[in-house]
Amino acid sequence: SSNYYDFTILVSIFILVCSQEDIYSSLATIIQNNENLNNPTIQRMIFHASKDMRNDDASREMRMLAGEVLVSLADHDFNSVMDEIQRHFKIMELPDEFTVLALAELATRHVSESIPFMTMTLLTMQTMVKLAEEEKMKKAFCIALETFSKAIFKYINHWEEFPYPKMNANRFSDKIYILFRFIMDKWTMNMTYEVTIVKAHGPAVALLLHREDLQEFALHHVPWLLKQYKDVETNFYVTQSLKQLLAAAKLYEVYIPKNTKRTIFTVLHQQLCGILEPKAKENENEAVQCFLILGKKNIWISTLLLIQSMCDKGYLEASEGWELIEYIFFQFAFSRWNLVDPEKSTIQENLMAENSVLEMALEVLQGLDPLVNGMPQVLWPKLLTFVVPMEYTGVLPYLFNILRILLMAEEKKQNVDESTALVVSAGPVKLPSAQQLLARLLVISVLASEGLPCGAAAVGLLKNLSSIIHPNLIELWKELIPDLLLPLGGNCYKVTLWEEMLLEILRESLWKINDKNWSIQLTHEFIQQMGAYYNTSLEKKFLWKALGTTLSCCQDVNFVTTQLKDILLNASHLGDQREGTVSILGYCAKNHLDIVLKVLKTFQADQKSFSSRCKSVLYGKKALTKIDLIAIYGCVALQSPKRQLLPIVEKDIVIPVLNLYTSSCQILGITVLNKNMDLQMSFTKSITEICIAIRDTEELLNFNLTHKEVLLGYILDLIREEPLDSLASPIRWKALIAIRCLSKLKPQLPLNDNLNILEESLRSLILLPHLTQIIEDGQTGKNRDTQRDRNTEAHREEDREIGRQRNRELLRIWLLSSKEWERERVLQICSKVLTNSNESPERLKIGPLLGLFAPHCCDTLPTIRLWAADAVIGLLFLKGERKDKLRHLQEGLQSTDSQVQLWIASNMAKIVSKYIPNEEIQAFLEESLGGMETLNTECSKACGVWVITILKEQGAALEKELLNILSSIYHHMPILRLKKQNFNFVLQAITQLANFHLEAVVYNLLNKPLPFDRDIKALWKALAEDSSLNPQLLRALMDKLENGLENDVAESETIAVACAIYEVVSMGIHMRESYAELFYLLLKLISCTLSQKMPTPTLSERKKVLPRGQKLQEVDPCRLSTNTLRCVQDQAIKEGLAKESDEGDNLWNLLSSRHSHHLGVCVLARSLVVWQQEITIGIMEHMFPSLSSTSETFRITGTAFFSELMKEPLLWKQGNLREVLFVIDQSAWDTNTTLRQMAIRGLGNVALGSPQKVKKNKQMLLETVIRGLYHLTRTEVICESLKALKKILELLTDRDVSFYFKDIVLKTRTFFEDEQDNVRLTAFILFEDLASLTGKRWKMFFTEEIKKSMISFILHLWDPNPKIGTACRDALAACIPFLGIQDLHALLDRFVDCQEMPKNREFYRDLCMKLAKKNQDLLWILHTHTFAYFNSSWEGIRSGAAKLTDAIIQNMTPQFLEMLDREQVDSCLQALREDPCVSVQRAAEAAMQTFLRRCREISNRS
Repeated sequence: SSNYYDFTILVSIFILVCSQEDIYSSLATIIQNNENLNNPTIQRMIFHASKDMRNDDASREMRMLAGEVLVSLADHDFNSVMDEIQRHFKIMELPDEFTVLALAELATRHVSESIPFMTMTLLTMQTMVKLAEEEKMKKAFCIALETFSKAIFKYINHWEEFPYPKMNANRFSDKIYILFRFIMDKWTMNMTYEVTIVKAHGPAVALLLHREDLQEFALHHVPWLLKQYKDVETNFYVTQSLKQLLAAAKLYEVYIPKNTKRTIFTVLHQQLCGILEPKAKENENEAVQCFLILGKKNIWISTLLLIQSMCDKGYLEASEGWELIEYIFFQFAFSRWNLVDPEKSTIQENLMAENSVLEMALEVLQGLDPLVNGMPQVLWPKLLTFVVPMEYTGVLPYLFNILRILLMAEEKKQNVDESTALVVSAGPVKLPSAQQLLARLLVISVLASEGLPCGAAAVGLLKNLSSIIHPNLIELWKELIPDLLLPLGGNCYKVTLWEEMLLEILRESLWKINDKNWSIQLTHEFIQQMGAYYNTSLEKKFLWKALGTTLSCCQDVNFVTTQLKDILLNASHLGDQREGTVSILGYCAKNHLDIVLKVLKTFQADQKSFSSRCKSVLYGKKALTKIDLIAIYGCVALQSPKRQLLPIVEKDIVIPVLNLYTSSCQILGITVLNKNMDLQMSFTKSITEICIAIRDTEELLNFNLTHKEVLLGYILDLIREEPLDSLASPIRWKALIAIRCLSKLKPQLPLNDNLNILEESLRSLILLPHLTQIIEDGQTGKNRDTQRDRNTEAHREEDREIGRQRNRELLRIWLLSSKEWERERVLQICSKVLTNSNESPERLKIGPLLGLFAPHCCDTLPTIRLWAADAVIGLLFLKGERKDKLRHLQEGLQSTDSQVQLWIASNMAKIVSKYIPNEEIQAFLEESLGGMETLNTECSKACGVWVITILKEQGAALEKELLNILSSIYHHMPILRLKKQNFNFVLQAITQLANFHLEAVVYNLLNKPLPFDRDIKALWKALAEDSSLNPQLLRALMDKLENGLENDVAESETIAVACAIYEVVSMGIHMRESYAELFYLLLKLISCTLSQKMPTPTLSERKKVLPRGQKLQEVDPCRLSTNTLRCVQDQAIKEGLAKESDEGDNLWNLLSSRHSHHLGVCVLARSLVVWQQEITIGIMEHMFPSLSSTSETFRITGTAFFSELMKEPLLWKQGNLREVLFVIDQSAWDTNTTLRQMAIRGLGNVALGSPQKVKKNKQMLLETVIRGLYHLTRTEVICESLKALKKILELLTDRDVSFYFKDIVLKTRTFFEDEQDNVRLTAFILFEDLASLTGKRWKMFFTEEIKKSMISFILHLWDPNPKIGTACRDALAACIPFLGIQDLHALLDRFVDCQEMPKNREFYRDLCMKLAKKNQDLLWILHTHTFAYFNSSWEGIRSGAAKLTDAIIQNMTPQFLEMLDREQVDSCLQALREDPCVSVQRAAEAAMQTFLRRCREISNRS
């Protein structure tokens, strides 16, 4: 209280002696230092401070001080201060400037307390900024946005330190986003004080970066910020905002786009390194912080950017600029090394960072302008130091470009005064030698063949550096290199050709220099650079050839000899020692053949020595093998001067190769075939190269290769060892190439030997590469052309006997080739042989040859099509026929339209078909069908067109050959099915033959094994699709089916006919005219095949391919026949001739089973459409003989069929069913129970179809049906008889049945306890009807029978079958009037409706009570009959009998109780107490207790 008193006095003194400004200035300090202010004072000060802060008449200084006091009071009562400010901060009302500033200051000083109010504050502020027009209000809102953003940013990143639950940060950022977007869109254009926006920019963007959906928007405004660098003050705030957003980006791992990052680096670099603008220390510190935030790798990138800027602005000087340029290359090499470092390359962050540095370094070099002031002096000639080292290979395209620009600029200078002083003087930098530059640039130039830009650039640089490399090359390269560069504009050479062109330039250059020492030094440089390239790279392969070429041009024999020996001894240093030594020695042999051969000979001799072998083992050197030496000899021969080759080829090349090969094939002195594929490949390639080299010499006509037969023998051994069914290795075709080359060298072999070699070679090969691919490694384009011509000549001898079978097989192999040039060549040869022959060979068959040639008239290439047509014309020419029409058609084969080609093929076939003998057509078809299987799509189509056309033209004359033709077609069908289009051609072929020979084709198809496979099915369907054939076809099949069923026996051919009918009908042919007959025939067939089995033959006429594990299936003739009838019925339903069966698919299962066949026939008969009288009567006429058939099964079928039709009134009027009635009546007396059953069913159905016939023939019908009741062995007959009686009795009166009434009643009662539900059910229903037929004569009799039946009625009310229970209730209800106890009706209705078993006890109890009162005699009858049911097979009946006994004993009078056979009751109940069923046990126990109780009562009474 004393403190408060002191504070009050102090305030009073201040008010009296000081002004308002002084008062507020001092109050702020006092409030901050005094913690014990009472609430009234605080409230008064809040009120006055708020009022003065908002007083427009007061000065700005006083209002600012009032606002500061108000904010200071928040330390004592924050809520009151916030409440006071918020009362003046209203929606859609522009507040006072200092109110906004006070809120901003509160958010700065009291972050934790301000956050709960932030949502409301920001929402209100959104409505205000749109009203702000004065600069001071805009400035205040920007300050508020800055402070609010900082407060929210702090809360988002440190929310766990705040005392209240976590709030939704997205709600804050959404509102900051709206405010920031409005300010950036509306105020940045017109606002004077942009510095306030700059200060708010960083915190706002930093806050928005935490939202992924707002990151792109936030970063979009960074370029605006970077453009605000103007003066020293503004620059500091811009850099500060930049630092804030970069820190947020690093915190939230936000990716900054590359272009944006580059701009940031550039701007920061200007802030640190700019020389025009004055700098502030604070701004530099902030910029440094930005660099540190960007990280280490980004510093490297920024350094590179700095260098780029300095280069662009010409800041570099010759004395110190080189270090910066060198830094770019060093940084590239260092990052490249880090990427391949196995320890660093596994870290993803390192990979990304190093790749960024690489990209930046390349980008700096790419954008470097070498002609900026001072740059030429900095770059030249020091840049040459980066050309040779391998670590700078990645920058070569850019390096070459810079060098090219520098050199071209120098060339444009007209005189010395204008020169940029590009002198070759680098000071302390060591420049590469001329040999180093040439070696490096020449090797890089080979990459131009793959379209790489550095390759072409290297070639261009060679031209510009000619004066530096050697003065003698200036004029030479001015002439050669431009011609070399000309074709590279957008294209690239093949590798081999481009290498030859470069090597030729190297060769010409060395001859022009003509300096032995210079060539030696170049050789050393090639060897020195060899380790810098990968072994499999294009550069290294070319380097070997360049080294060999350099050695070949060197005039120092001793140096060349020494180098070759060193290369052979240290071949492993080359990388791939074989390819390297082959290339070097081969190209060296172009001018030093004698030296190369001498060195090879010396090397072989040295290798045989023991000391040499020991050195190889001791020093671990991998020496050249014999296989390597064989390959070297082949390349040496191929590259050697041709004039020098022939005199020494056998002695110095062929013999050494043979010795090396044979020694490799010897084991302990015994020669065996070495399976080493490498040896075989090297040997065959070497022989091929040697032969090619010999063939290309001018003196070939005078040269004989004495070792020709030996070489052929070795190569044929290689072919024989290759598998005939696969290309397991390339040895086969390599050996064939060698044979082909050897065969053209003298001495010539006899014709038979040549043919044997050729046949053996071709038989072992299916696919051959093009010859140009074979000799590509060592031939020019000119050599390929001559080799192609020679290859054509290689076949002429073989094709002189083209008609022979042996050679036809060879032709087929070539014509089936997938290589177009092979097919073209063989057809060309055949055409030439055929058209140039003077006479026809003996026994020439043109059919098979036509099948070989004709399909290729539609091949893929026009040349193939023309040669194929030529071959076809040649065949006719040999037959002495000249057809100009064929020549005219041949011209059209140049068309690329496949339809035109097929049309021409069809017309050619029409012309040629007249000249093919009938006996050769089968051979033609065999070849054509084989072509369909194996040829390409176009040719297989042509095969089909030729086959169809020839059969159409000549089919009528092929009766004798028909069976063989069909056999050929069947043989090819399984494979042709895999090609849908080809298979359709086969189907058309069969259809064409059927048009001429339908009976023969049908007969042949029917002889195929059953069940038909899918190919035969397809043939039947194809025949059915032909509209001109299907009526005749169906008629023919029906005739065969009828003939096959004449004796009521179905043979296999008859089953086949049914299967054929199935396929034909399934195609949807109309069958109204034939339906009735076909229905009858198929139904008869089903009847004849019931239970018939017919196993399929183990092998059909053609091979059948079964899947693994699948066995030959047994054929079910009945099932096949049923399927056919089903198909016929489906088609009949579609045409409205029949209707759907009420049994659905179950009909066909019934029909095909011997045990249910008669039921299926009944269902089938019900599916007939009666109103189709013509169809139905037709079927009846066909089926009538079945009633008297000798086949018992067919009689059953007919009887079952007519038994259903007997209930159709319409058929009684139109059909002759009266005769059927008497036949069926006779069948009812048959010994076959099924036949009797169907006959009785038919008699019963007469009541439905013709009631008049029932009354007219009642005696016959009743006697026949009642007789069925005596058939005790078959319940089906009994049940059918009971049903028939019911139908018949419904139409008769008591007088009509008076004679038979007693017999019917007695027999009906006997079936109440039948085990078959249908029998019991029908018996109860019939007994109900009998009650209505009981006349006066039989009333007493019927009443007695009812009494005897009461026990059955009562117990079966709860029969296991509910339907029987219902029938019992109805029968009992009909019989109650005969008993004279009308009360039983009410009792029956009351209890029987409830189907729960426990209710029957109550029913029995009430029933017995009524009988005890009304009719004790009936109760006694129930008791005496109950014992028979104790042994029933149904648990419910046994339980009911026990319950009924209980009720009877309970309600029986004492007089009747005394009459009980107590021992019998006791023994029966005791037996039931041991029943396995619990319910029976319980009922028996209850009855026993009642029985004992009543016995005791009697005993007590007596």
